[in-house]
Amino acid sequence: MNIRTRRENNTDQRGGDLRIETRRRWVRFALYYGTPPGSHIGFWRTRGRFSDDSLLRGWNLRVGRRYLGPCLTLLVHTRAR
Repeated sequence: MNIRTRRENNTDQRGGDLRIETRRRWVRFALYYGTPPGSHIGFWRTRGRFSDDSLLRGWNLRVGRRYLGPCLTLLVHTRAR
C-alpha cells in the first residue's frame, strides 16, 4: 500500500488530495476551495475511460456560487490499476 498527498495553491483554487494505492486499485479523496473550474454545482457521478481502457468512477460534490465562486468541491474517485 502506498499513500500520497498533494497540495495545490494557485490563483483560482486552494486544496489538495489524498491518494491511497494498493496493488489492484487506487482511491483519491480531494478537497478544493475557490472559483469553480466549470459551472457544475451540486452532486454528480464521474464515469470515464482512460487510454489504457481502465475505468474511473467516483462521486463529486460542489457547493457555492455557480460562476463567480467561491465554492467548495469534494471529490472521491477510484480506478483499477
